[in-house]
Amino acid sequence: MPKSAGATVLMILLGGILGGYLGELLGLLAPAGFLHELFTKGFSIGFDSPLVLNLRVVVLTLGFKVFVNLLGIAGMVTGLYYAK
Repeated sequence: MPKSAGATVLMILLGGILGGYLGELLGLLAPAGFLHELFTKGFSIGFDSPLVLNLRVVVLTLGFKVFVNLLGIAGMVTGLYYAK
């Protein structure tokens, strides 16, 4: 039975979240050095400062930032695999 696009995106998102948490946990448990750097290093995707739209009646503040580490990417790939 084919899965919907929403279910696939949800699986990728959940895999990324669980993988990110697992990477942070392993980074805390690993001693300082290569393994600690491998699990905790990552990159951010998004805005550094929020976008503010002032319309005088209402002010909209929009922001989006995602931090991805190695196990987060592995979790996303695993979520995609299980969604197919």
